[in-house]
Amino acid sequence: MRARYPDEEGYVERGGVRTFYEVYGSGDPTVLFLPAWAILHSRMWKSQIPYFARYQRIVTFDPRGNGKSDRPPDPAAYADTEYVEDALAVMDVTGTERAILVGLSFGGWLAARLAVDHPNRILAVALIGPAIPVGQSLPGRKRYSFDDVLETEEGWAKYNRHYWRKDYRGFVEFFIGEMFPEPHSTKQIEDGVTWGLETTADVLTATRDAPSLQRSLMDRPDEAAEFCRRIRCPVMVIHGDQDRQVSYTRGVETARLTGGEVVIIHGAGHHPPSREPVKTNLLLRAFIDRLYGPWSNLGRNIGIAGM
Repeated sequence: MRARYPDEEGYVERGGVRTFYEVYGSGDPTVLFLPAWAILHSRMWKSQIPYFARYQRIVTFDPRGNGKSDRPPDPAAYADTEYVEDALAVMDVTGTERAILVGLSFGGWLAARLAVDHPNRILAVALIGPAIPVGQSLPGRKRYSFDDVLETEEGWAKYNRHYWRKDYRGFVEFFIGEMFPEPHSTKQIEDGVTWGLETTADVLTATRDAPSLQRSLMDRPDEAAEFCRRIRCPVMVIHGDQDRQVSYTRGVETARLTGGEVVIIHGAGHHPPSREPVKTNLLLRAFIDRLYGPWSNLGRNIGIAGM
C-alpha cells in the first residue's frame, strides 16, 4: 500500500532504453525528484511524494538500472550525461517546461549538471548530501581500488567489482547500512536493501565503468569548483553531519561556491528524506515558499494564508 498513488505514469524511450516515470498532483511550480545511484529507485522519495503532491505537481522517475526502468548492459548507457538526458526526456513527455530539482547523493550531481548545462529548464535546485567533488573526502571512507583483487573485504573494501560478483547482497547490506547510521533505522535499511536487490552487480559495475564527469573532477578541485560557480539558479543544500558516504564538507562547499544556503542536520546520515522526513519536507517547503510565495497552492485549496 502507498500513501499516494500516481495520477499519471508511463515510459519515455531513448536509444532503446525505457525510463519509467510517475506524476502526482497539480499546480506550479513542478518539483522533479531525481533518482540517486542505480542501487535505489524512485520509492526512495516515498516520504516526500504524499506531502508535496498535496500542494503542487510532482514528477519522479526510476533510474536506468533499477525499478521499472530498463537495465542496459553497456556501461556507456550509464554515463551521467545519459541520466541528464533521461531527466530532460521525462520533463518533455510530462509537459514540464521548467522545474525545481531535488536530488540526493548522485542525484545532487545530476541536479547540478542540469542547472549548468540546461539553465533555461531549471528554476532552482535542492541538493541533499550531494556527491559533488568539492570539499573534503571522508576520512573513514578509505578509497580502495575498485578493480584490483583486495586482501581484505572489510568496510569500504566491499566497494570493489570482485566483491560485488562474489557477494552482491553483502555489498548492498553494507552500503545501505552506511547510509543510515542513525539508531532505530531498521525499516529504512530493510527498504533500501530490498530496492538494492532489485538490480544486480552487473548493472552497478556498468554504472561504475561508465563515463563520468563527476569522477573525473575528483582529482581536479579547481575545475570542480569552477563547475559549481556556473550554477546560477537558487540553491539550497541539506546535509547530515553524520553522513558516512559523502562528507558534509562537500555540501558546505557546494553552497559556498554556488552562493546557496546550507542546512546541516545534526545526527543525520546520508538519507535525511527517509530518516528525517518531517524536517526535510519542511526545509524543502520553506525553500520553495521563499521563491514562489508561502504555501501558494495549499492556500488556494483550503484557505490557509501562510506558514
